[in-house]
Amino acid sequence: MPTAVPPGTGQADRLAAAARLAAEADGEAVYRAFADELAAVLAPQALALAPGERAACWAAAAELADAHLTEELRRRLPTEKRVRISLAQRREHSLLEAAIGEPAPRFLVEDGRLFARYAGFRDPSRDLPDEWFEAATERVTVRFARGLRERYLVWTGVRREDYAVEHSFFLPVEGLDAGAVRVGAVRLPEGAAQAPRAAVPAGDGAGPEIEAEVEVRPEGALTAVTARLPTERLTALGVGRWELRAYATLREFTYDLPLNAPRGFFQKGGFPRGLTAEPGPRRALSIRVDERALLRGLSRIKLLDFRK
Repeated sequence: MPTAVPPGTGQADRLAAAARLAAEADGEAVYRAFADELAAVLAPQALALAPGERAACWAAAAELADAHLTEELRRRLPTEKRVRISLAQRREHSLLEAAIGEPAPRFLVEDGRLFARYAGFRDPSRDLPDEWFEAATERVTVRFARGLRERYLVWTGVRREDYAVEHSFFLPVEGLDAGAVRVGAVRLPEGAAQAPRAAVPAGDGAGPEIEAEVEVRPEGALTAVTARLPTERLTALGVGRWELRAYATLREFTYDLPLNAPRGFFQKGGFPRGLTAEPGPRRALSIRVDERALLRGLSRIKLLDFRK
């Protein structure tokens, strides 16, 4: 390996392992050299190295790519790894470090293609290929979920039949059609934790048990989503706890994402009385329906008199 990497950093061992694998004739071994070993060298912990050590790692990675990375192998790499390795090979060190430090890139849907907007994407001064940033058939669940930003949650309506919970948030994607987003509620068994985020093949019917009315609006590189869920749809199903979830379809996959309680404007108490928005662990958002929300007219008056 022409460029010397200081021993004891962990990067040197990884680079040596990558060089050994890349030297083999077997195509899968060469792929592992980049997808496993070299990708581990270009990981966030490398940013903690001293500048000289980082530069040596970036140079060694570039030389390995020059010697062994084919365009076919580059296309096979997941987007995050492809971008980092390609920027290292191009000797774009500032962009490389920005891409390594970006845990939640924004996305672009365009002409049926999905792009992850890492540093350098469509920068006219760099002229980097779009193909480096394209997420063709991979799931981007974690990165997409990390980029979701809550806006507010309020309760609206004057009459009982108009009561609704309104929740708004940003999705980290541009070019999303209104029909690609669904929001709603899923019943949670008592004591159950929030369901994990997931990605399922598009068209498999993934969606909420109770559907909300959704407005989708582009906001620059983001998509603003405002969901309005009439509370009668919740109370009609009795006492229980419901979590709010978003379902966004990006090309081949529908991403099922739990929603969190906003840190800004967050109104807990709902209409009618007996509906409550609850932030749980890690601010996981759920709506609780208790017996008070089910009472109407004389039944409610009688219960209140009885309690006196």
